[in-house]
Order: sequence, then structure tokens, then C-alpha cells
Amino acid sequence: MNGLISLFDSLIKRSVVLVVFSMLLITVMSIVLRWFQVSLSWTEPLVRHLVFLSAFLGATLAASTSRHIAIEILEKFLEAKNETKKIFVLQKVIAVITSVCLVYLMLSGYQFFKVEKEYGAEVFWGIHSSALVFIIPLGFSLVLIRTVLSLFETAQEGEA
Repeated sequence: MNGLISLFDSLIKRSVVLVVFSMLLITVMSIVLRWFQVSLSWTEPLVRHLVFLSAFLGATLAASTSRHIAIEILEKFLEAKNETKKIFVLQKVIAVITSVCLVYLMLSGYQFFKVEKEYGAEVFWGIHSSALVFIIPLGFSLVLIRTVLSLFETAQEGEA
């Protein structure tokens, strides 16, 4: 299981680097081309959707390191009392609750994708807007997968 978690985290990290590098490259290319009065209509929507994708990939990374938004009052209280087993159980309960919320968000994102598929239009390069909107359920799915994987981490891995 540790190998699978490491592989997933590695793929997400590489994806973040690739997406951010792509955004930077496309943006710089667009700026340089404007100096020569050349404007490409597809660069801005593409970069906008890559920003959206990078946000979901970043959220997935945050979930892998337990650095996502959290209310840590109870955890800090237990930490002060050196209750490591209770902290471990609390983290697993939070992961389960988070997973349930992520399933709901993923399904809602998929419903939005279906509506966009029916009523959307071509954005650029023949790509339908629904393909770009699919980033939403995909992103929530990635965060969900990483959250579920965190349920299988041991106490030592969770503290690292």
C-alpha cells in the first residue's frame, strides 16, 4: 500500500510541475506574440482551465501532507496531552467525513459536467466546454482518492 501511495503522490507532484510549466510557457508565448501583433484566441481559456486544474492538483497534494484547511483545536489539545493514539483516530475520522463530502462534491461536479455537455459549446481547437468542465469532478476525484489512501497510512506515516 505504501508503494501505491508513493506512486500516486509522485504522479500528482509531476502533474503539478507539468501544468504550472505549461501555464508559464503558454502565457510567456502569448505575451511575446502580442509584441508582434499576433493574438491567439485559445491561450487565455486554456491557461484559465490549467489554473483550475493546478488548484485541484494542489489540493490533492495538500491532502497528501495533511496541510489542507483544518480546524485543529482538538488535535492541538490532544497533542499537548501526548495522546498520539487519539490523534491518529481523530485523523481517520476526519478523513472518512472528508471522503463523504468529496463524494458529494464529485457527483455534483459530474452533474454539472452532464449539463455542460448538453448545453455547452466548442471553446477552442474543437474542444467542447464539457471537456474543460470535467476538470471539476476529476479534481474532486483525485482529492478523494488521496484522502481514501490516507486511511491506509500507519501512525508513523501520518506523522511524517
